[in-house]
Amino acid sequence: MSPTAPEVTGGVNVEELRRALSGPVLGPDDDGYDAARRCFNALVDRRPSVIARCLGAEDVATALGFARAHELEVAVRGGGHNPAGHCVCDGGLVVDLSLMRQVEVDGDARLARAAGGATWLDFDAATQTHGLVTPGGIVGSTGVCGLTLGGGIGHLTAQHGLTCDSLVGAELVTPDGTIVRASADENRELLWGLRGAGGNFGVATRLEFRLYPLETVVGGTLSFAGNGVLDALRHFRDVVAGAPRELSCQAVISVDELLRPALLVAPCYSGSDGVPEELRELRAGSGLVDDGVRRRTFLEQQRVFDSPYGENRHYWKGHFVRDLPDELIDELLRRIAALGRPPGEILIESLHGAPKDDGAPAGAVGFRGAAFNISAMASWQDSALDQEHIAWARATAAAIEPWSWSGGGYVNYMQADEPIERVRASFGDEAFERLRALKLRYDPTNLLRRNQNVPPG
Repeated sequence: MSPTAPEVTGGVNVEELRRALSGPVLGPDDDGYDAARRCFNALVDRRPSVIARCLGAEDVATALGFARAHELEVAVRGGGHNPAGHCVCDGGLVVDLSLMRQVEVDGDARLARAAGGATWLDFDAATQTHGLVTPGGIVGSTGVCGLTLGGGIGHLTAQHGLTCDSLVGAELVTPDGTIVRASADENRELLWGLRGAGGNFGVATRLEFRLYPLETVVGGTLSFAGNGVLDALRHFRDVVAGAPRELSCQAVISVDELLRPALLVAPCYSGSDGVPEELRELRAGSGLVDDGVRRRTFLEQQRVFDSPYGENRHYWKGHFVRDLPDELIDELLRRIAALGRPPGEILIESLHGAPKDDGAPAGAVGFRGAAFNISAMASWQDSALDQEHIAWARATAAAIEPWSWSGGGYVNYMQADEPIERVRASFGDEAFERLRALKLRYDPTNLLRRNQNVPPG
């Protein structure tokens, strides 16, 4: 190629976009391209024609205009943590927000504004300087926008609801390049759709959240093993059923190489009672082998869970369930050992407390009435084992389905192969039709379809 010839990749003139964008533009031959196309799930290995690393809403509008003009498929990258790999596409354009990580906090108003590429590490670090929080994710590298737009379950769900419940405003770039804002006073129907329906309507370049005072919690993990796991899991269920809203709790089932079961229970207590009765009851479960629960800063609690970025292959599938009866617990313990080797884990997230409030903000999320979210999270590294682990996750989800709340799944965990019927079931028929009307208004050509897609109505 001569020094003056334009760089063309996959029929796309990358130089044209470089001249128009404030941020960097990467093609397949550029340094940093492979790092920029990498996502959380190593099972996903796609090569876009161009990656537009945007610095603001105007850059996003420019990138979307370029994609429309060249009829390119579009993927949007925030934290890149979605297990379906929606953040990257083959041969298309990636709108990369990962350089937009600013978080502004108004401590007096108890509000925070997060740019489209901010992670929960960015967000929590900024809000905790003011002694404030919002209910967010539990893995720090997760993107703030992606988690919020799919609902959001974490360490403060019982206390303050789903992450999207604290969303009070948004700035969005729609596929036609228009910058729109949604709040209680402006485009309220769009704000309703953003609370749970993902990135179907535009690219979120800034979200605004309500904040709550909190600096320390009693949290960490309780580890159970061997013959005590069954009783400990039942104990977890019973304690959570009567737990106060100051106590959020999750559980993780796994097995070791000898297929011996293990249970990790992760409480997060934010009340004034130093050691509440419910926490003492959790500790009393049989088979306790390690007690890591203590008073800690909220930032420390947010580091209790971690998952390596881009190292493991993942396939997740699950259901919201009405309850957690003994029969389902028995089935989960059978399924965790069914592969004959460690398959990953089964995550159980409680939805008691604030998500059930009558006054919860209106949103598209359709799982408030469920008791738990149960997810088979297959995780492995050897590509030769792909089909076995994927089959395990699918079979485990099928085993959970008789107890399903609606037949739908959690938008943030669902894979790219989910049928439209299951996406509809995630929201319910009435909400889904309402979302389709919103989609028709803001994205009538379905340019933004790399998501749990709501087709235009």
